[in-house]
Parts: sequence; C-alpha cells; structure tokens
Amino acid sequence: MCGWKIGYNNIVVEVYDEFVKGRARTKLLAAVLSVQSDVEMLSIRTMEEYAKKNHISGEEAGEIFHQNHIFEKIMIQHEYLHQVSMEEVMEYVEQEIRKATHKLTVFHGTTRRFKQIDLKKSHNRRDFGMGFYTTILEKQAKEWAYRLSLRERSDKYYVYQYIFEEKESIKVKRFDSLSKEWLEFIRKNRVEGGIQHGYDVVVGPVADDKTMETIQLYIADILTADEAVERLRYNQVNNQISFHTQKALDCLSFVRRNVYE
Repeated sequence: MCGWKIGYNNIVVEVYDEFVKGRARTKLLAAVLSVQSDVEMLSIRTMEEYAKKNHISGEEAGEIFHQNHIFEKIMIQHEYLHQVSMEEVMEYVEQEIRKATHKLTVFHGTTRRFKQIDLKKSHNRRDFGMGFYTTILEKQAKEWAYRLSLRERSDKYYVYQYIFEEKESIKVKRFDSLSKEWLEFIRKNRVEGGIQHGYDVVVGPVADDKTMETIQLYIADILTADEAVERLRYNQVNNQISFHTQKALDCLSFVRRNVYE
C-alpha cells in the first residue's frame, strides 16, 4: 500500500511538473505572440507614415523597407521603439534608410531628347523655382511626359532615369507635408520667378492640377494660408525632387532613357 502511494505521488508530481511547464510554455508563447503582434503593428504604422511623408504608395514604401531591412531592424529594436514617440520611431527609420544608402533612383519625363542637362532651359515660375525636376516614381514621370506630348502634339516622349547620390556638400530642403511653409515657398517662386531660395536640391509634394487651384486662390489672397492648407489636406499628391545648381547636377548619374510613341 505504501509503495502504491509513493508511486502515485511520483506520478502526481510528474503530471504537476508537466502542467507547470505547459503553463510556462503557454505564457512564453503568448508573450512571443504579443511581441510579434506589437512589432507587426508598429511596422505597418511606420510604413504607412513613411509612405504618407514621402508621397508614395504603401507598396512602394514596403519595397524600400524590404530593401533596407527595416522590418528586421524594428524587431531588433522593439523594446526601445515601443517606449518612444512615433516621431522618434520615424527618425530612427529614416536614419537607418539614409545609412543604408545615399543613392536614390529618380526619373524625368519630357518630350525632349538630350545628352546634357541644361539648367538655362528650365521653365520659369515653377513650384520650387527654375530647375531640373524629377520624381522617384517612374509611372508619374511617364504620365507627365505623356501629358506634355499631348499639349505639344509630339509623336514621342521620353523618361530618363538617373541615380541621385546625395553628398554632404550640397544643401537639401525637404518638405514632409502640404504645410504653410511649403505653400509660401511655392507662392514665392511662382510669383517672383527665378530661384527664390539658396538650396541645391528641394524635395517635397508636387502641386498638380487639383492642388494648383487651391494655390492660385491663396496667391490671389482669396484663401488664407490656414484655409488653403485645410483644403489641401484632402488632396492626393505625388513626389518631386528638383535640382537647381551645377553642384546638384554633379550628384546625378545617367542610367537610361526610354522612348515612347
């Protein structure tokens, strides 16, 4: 009888140990899943913010994140990133992308075939002043060129691809949103003409036909800056990068030119 009790007690202890281990495994699994869920949510939110800030699609932002291993870096730094503000998370992500590469692929759409970029042939009274305008979106550059070909009744249009290697020696101005500063910057360059700033490169949203209507109302003093910005909040905008000096052009390397008919 005594031996039976000892055997039974041993079984109970073993079962209890397995139960405790099982609970520990369950807790560990729950903790892992919780961390994984937090990382996924933070990654998605960060990617959405990055896309919005740079005026690109979520798919394009995801491609940039994959190329620069941002998802993995967010997972590694999860404990730190989980405790800081979204603004600090974005600063970390942007710094990691800049560290990974100082090179950016840009596209220029036109109806002109050329070998060298000539800033003197730039159109006047543009958003960011006279300069050579590009975008990080090939589809957008192609659409610009196509529309231009319709206006000029041209049989052909071109999309040029370049690599922009940002150097510390150039001055770059970045507009992250449709802000009052961005609005006033455009107004000054469009009204006064030429180049109304001292930057080599300017990066920011592009004023398309819809946004241009609001900007014109602001320039005509029909809308205040606050009213214009409020209206612009609902507009879908694209991205543009303009080059204004020879020093800026020296940072561009020609890749290819595609012709369309």
